[in-house]
This record gives sequence, C-alpha cells and structure tokens, in this order.
Amino acid sequence: MAAEERTENPFRLLPLPVLGALTGDPDAALPVCVLSALWWAGAEALDDLMDGEFDARGVGMTASQTMVAATVCLTLLPQTLIGRIGLGAERERFWTRELTASGMRCAGGQLDDVDSSGVLSWRRVMVGYAGKTGAPYARDAVLSATLAGAGAGSEELRGWRVFGELFGVLRQLANDRAASTAREDADLANGTWTLLLAYAAETLTPAELAALLDAHARAPDEPAARDAVWNRLRRPDLMAGYNRRITGIHRRLSALLHQLARPSHHREQLRRLVDASATTALLTVGDGVA
Repeated sequence: MAAEERTENPFRLLPLPVLGALTGDPDAALPVCVLSALWWAGAEALDDLMDGEFDARGVGMTASQTMVAATVCLTLLPQTLIGRIGLGAERERFWTRELTASGMRCAGGQLDDVDSSGVLSWRRVMVGYAGKTGAPYARDAVLSATLAGAGAGSEELRGWRVFGELFGVLRQLANDRAASTAREDADLANGTWTLLLAYAAETLTPAELAALLDAHARAPDEPAARDAVWNRLRRPDLMAGYNRRITGIHRRLSALLHQLARPSHHREQLRRLVDASATTALLTVGDGVA
C-alpha cells in the first residue's frame, strides 16, 4: 500500500477543521474521526500483511487473525458506528454509501499500485494515488460537510470531495518523500510506480527511460539497481520539474479552500495542513544521493 504515515497522525484529524471552518464547531466531527481511525487501522494492518512487514509477536496476533480483524475494521465497525450515532435515515444511508464507495476506490488504487503492466504515465499513477490515499481523505471531508448541512450532489459537497482527494494525494507525495536513502525506500523495494517515476517517464529520452525502467525492475532484488534509480530520479533538473507539479497541486488546493470556507481560525488550520504537506513532499538538491 505504501501507506501514508501512521499513528498519531494529525493530518487524519482533517474532519475537525473542515467542520470547524463550516460551522465554527469542530467537535461534532468526532464521529467521522472515529470512523476514519477504525478504517485506517484495518488498512494499515492489511498493508503490513501485503508488504511482508507483519510482526506477529509485536501485534500479538497471527496473520490470519489480523486479516479478520483488519476486515472488521474496514467494514463492520465503521458500519456499526454509522448506525449508532443518530444521523437520521437519509444521512445514514448516504454515509453508508460513501463508506462503501470510498473503500472500493481505495481498493482500486491499491490494485493499480501493484500492477506494473501497461504504460507508465503521470495520469495513470495520479489516478491510483487519488484512489489509494485520496479516497479516504475525500470521504472524511465529505462526511464532515454533510454535518454542516451540505446535501448529496451539491456543488459544495463536490468541492469538498475534490479538496479531500487532492489533500490525500499530497499526503501520499509527502509519504513518498519520507525515505532518506535508497535502502530505506519501500517503493523501490516493492517495485511500486510512484508519481516521481511517472514524471521521469514523461521527461527522459527513450533511451534514458529504458535504462531507468530496467534498473527499476531489478531494484527489489539488487541494491545497486536501487541506488541507480534513486540517484537518477534526483537529478536537479528532474527534481525541479517534479517540484513544480507538486506546487501546482498545492496552489489548486489553496484556491479551492478559499472558495469552500470563509476566513476563520479553522480555515487557517486547514491551510497549515496543506502547506505542511506540500513542503514535506518537495525534493531538495542533494537529497540522500547514494
């Protein structure tokens, strides 16, 4: 899954400032935060199982038990929560549909994440990011907006969905940037197509790209190939172009936020979350070159 960073993650408290920006009362979004925490617990457990990082001794459960628990966290517990918080019949149906639809989008993004067949492109990888990490954040923003009275199908709700999705993409980009060396890069170890790799695919000459993709295919098994990919992707001219793409996402999110919410302390909190994510995602010259 190459999941966005875990535990005590303030960015996953997005529902609080979203609802605060709309109503001035963030506390009413706590049920959305609980639903989100349950869902992420299940997603992270599955992530560890898929990536071979599951620690049965540390977790205190077998892999089979963890699979069952993760499934419950992803589906049954959030559904049970929705049925118990007194949303009213119409809103309860919407929340249930949203939980299911976002889960399906995330699953689709995960499937894209492990599929390295076909043509590598920015658009293709962006669609995967918008699913695997964007969909959960979009869900949380949308559910929060409904608590402020936004109706299903409204322009306001569509705006918050786009905001949450792009914010999730930015969070995934920040996570992509987390490794400080090639040996720490889980995406290289797993052969994952990232947006940085996709940007390189659209920038390099055919010969350069062929060499890069060959090294990337060998990277999971060959440390030297992993170093070669890492260094190639951190060439200053390529990093500058990639950073411009990140800056474009940042600007779009900032503009959208100003359209969706009036000036307030809570909107400022959202802006800081967006700014921090963009800053963390940017590459810098000399970043951990092997």
